[in-house]
Amino acid sequence: MKIYRLILAILILHNLCIAQNDTKTFLNDPNNKPREHSVDITNMKVEVSFDCPKGIVNGKVTHTFIALRENTDTLFFDAPGIKIFSVKLDGTDCSFTTNNDGLTVYFSKKLTIEKSYKLTIAYESTPKRGIYFIGWKNQNIADTKTQTRKQIWTQGQGIDNRHWIPMYDNMNDKFVTETVITFDSDYEVLSNGVLKSTKINSDKSKTWHYAMTKPHAGYLLMIAIDKYSVKKTKTTTGVPVSFWYYPEHPEKVEPTSIHTEKIIEFFESETGVPYPWESYSQVMVQDFLYGAMENTTATVFGDFFNVDSRGFEDRNYIGVNAHELAHQWFGDLITARTGADAWLQESFATYYSKIFYGVIENSDKVKLINKNEINAALKASETDNFPIRHTSGGTSRVYQKGSSVISMLRYVLGDINFKKVIKYYLTKHAYQNVETNDLYQAIQDVAGQNLDWFFEQWIYRGGEPHYKVSYKNNIDNTDITIEQIHKTNELIKLFKMPVNLAVYYKDGSVDRKQVWIEKQTQTVNFTNKDKKDISFILFDENCEITKKVSFARTTAELIAQLAGAANMIDRYDALLELKNISLSEKRDALLTSYKKEKSETFKAEIISQLANDEKTINFLLTEVQNSSNEIAKALVNNIKTISPEVKDVFIKLFETGSYDLSEKILTRLCSEFPDNANNLLKKTEEIFINKKIYGQNNNIYIKYLELSSFYGVNPDEKTMILEKLSSDLYEFRTRIAAMEALKRLGICNPSSVSKMLDAVLSNNGRLSGPAKNILKYFSEQSKYKNIIKESINKGNYTDAEKKIFKEGGFY
Repeated sequence: MKIYRLILAILILHNLCIAQNDTKTFLNDPNNKPREHSVDITNMKVEVSFDCPKGIVNGKVTHTFIALRENTDTLFFDAPGIKIFSVKLDGTDCSFTTNNDGLTVYFSKKLTIEKSYKLTIAYESTPKRGIYFIGWKNQNIADTKTQTRKQIWTQGQGIDNRHWIPMYDNMNDKFVTETVITFDSDYEVLSNGVLKSTKINSDKSKTWHYAMTKPHAGYLLMIAIDKYSVKKTKTTTGVPVSFWYYPEHPEKVEPTSIHTEKIIEFFESETGVPYPWESYSQVMVQDFLYGAMENTTATVFGDFFNVDSRGFEDRNYIGVNAHELAHQWFGDLITARTGADAWLQESFATYYSKIFYGVIENSDKVKLINKNEINAALKASETDNFPIRHTSGGTSRVYQKGSSVISMLRYVLGDINFKKVIKYYLTKHAYQNVETNDLYQAIQDVAGQNLDWFFEQWIYRGGEPHYKVSYKNNIDNTDITIEQIHKTNELIKLFKMPVNLAVYYKDGSVDRKQVWIEKQTQTVNFTNKDKKDISFILFDENCEITKKVSFARTTAELIAQLAGAANMIDRYDALLELKNISLSEKRDALLTSYKKEKSETFKAEIISQLANDEKTINFLLTEVQNSSNEIAKALVNNIKTISPEVKDVFIKLFETGSYDLSEKILTRLCSEFPDNANNLLKKTEEIFINKKIYGQNNNIYIKYLELSSFYGVNPDEKTMILEKLSSDLYEFRTRIAAMEALKRLGICNPSSVSKMLDAVLSNNGRLSGPAKNILKYFSEQSKYKNIIKESINKGNYTDAEKKIFKEGGFY
């Protein structure tokens, strides 16, 4: 009996151990719960007009819905701060109540399950979020080409459309929308879907009626209004494309709208799914809160991407354009059920934007972007280890890390199966909500592969692998040892991935193996029967894996890798590791590499490492005059001493370079040669200012004004102009740059302070944040503190506004 009990105890203990080993532990996400709803909204028709100076929306919304549950006698709509006039169900008045969150409607009879109803709400709102009235309070606009515009535009994501429409405002219900907008007939109006009709009203206003034909999430509904012109084209596959632009700047249309049609065609080919909507429009708006927004059929983007050919070299719309277009499939066609699955939208949009650069440039550019994504993921893990699929995952994971993980998914599945999976996944769930498991199941259905391990370590868990690599050359064979040295716990485990290893020999031959690395320590053996001399060894050749690597190598090995690795990204990794190696050891190798490589980023890194090398400066000066803006910036940003020869080249670049490059050169030359600053400023007038070439968001003009004031060239006049540029007469990037210039000049007076206080009260955090910081900087100096305090006390500010100033730390 004792022996039997002992055997039984051992068996129980053994089974417990197995159970513990099979246990999966994931980080709890309390926000990962779909919102419940008792009805299914099938159509939402929004009819609105506006009182622009007062920021008022006058509206009527009609919701068509089907009851999902028995005994439903009340219905709640998100409507914070909205004044409700009436509610009617199928034409009959309903009683209702409102609170800070929204509207509750009471039905005289319980709804009949699966029956369709129409509920109409008449309302008025004065929203602070969701819809934005730009420029309407300003009566001093003299030049629409350079000063603020008069616009209305909306931004619904995440849950802001509820501030101007009483609605079910959540991503887990999709419905067909219609928008009917009445406005001044001198303006143009854009909304989602197809323009069904327009009509001129008796008061000479105009009504536009737009309608979708397929369902989408409510946060994707949009409106944009301004005096636009429209460029119309079509893709080779027949998709109508409209680009809505400011008619005052026709020179910016082509540099900004470039590649849109090609992007659509590429995504149709890459996903295997035709563009899923009737048409596609893009519209620029002023003071946009983000880069852009992928509203269904109608992307809104910040007009700071509206660039001419010179501004294009500094920052252009291509990447953002591709990202938002990818959302028409990933986010609009299929929509995440909850915020935890936002990676199914943002990671995929980031990924497809990334690989589009392989079309207009090459695969090397894609690898460089992927490397930046990996670096962003590793940086995020220095703070916390949230997984991608978590509502607290953060931007770097939901966008960049997620994109790098999709690249790894393609690496694991292979190109053919990856494309088949994506087509099946998009087609099966078209116009529906999705969860991560839907993608997981699609892989099983199409490729027959169980990628439980992949999803577990890369999606549901946090962290990234940290590999320590070393090798031992045994004359006729080589042992490569790989250790996983990252900290493991319940949430971060050892990683399992197929890794490409390569041994490069000095005779030019290469031995390669792909090995599954999944243990704490593994040793991989390469036979070397011919006893060839090793040149260098690569772990994860072509950088397929999101990871951190510790691999000690000699300078000779790094130089050999720079010269001989088959893939650009491995050569680039060697270049980065050579950064702290002395010039005498790497100079010749870098110059040889520069002449061979095609990547501008690669060449710019070489320039930055050689920028202060006297033996190569003449070569560098010749190169930067005949190379890209990125390469020229590398020299301007890194060279420490500006000799007469360098100065001459800089002045040439100043005249012909991009706006950002010209601003950098002007700043450096005035600093290095203060006695010559006045001549440089006169040259700036001749080349730029007198021709009304002010740069992107007035960057050249602002720097010219700042330096003129600093060097005593009509300082009072120049600071007055800077103060004006910091006012609400201008878009937010100009305002920020002007305020920063005033800060550097130490200009803090009642006039400048009033404009900064106005900026602090902006709904645009990208304007209010910097304004707060500048006022806080001045308030910490006793000579300015009272000026700020008096400006607030004498201003007509409400208690709520004063509270904002107090929270900002300057009142």
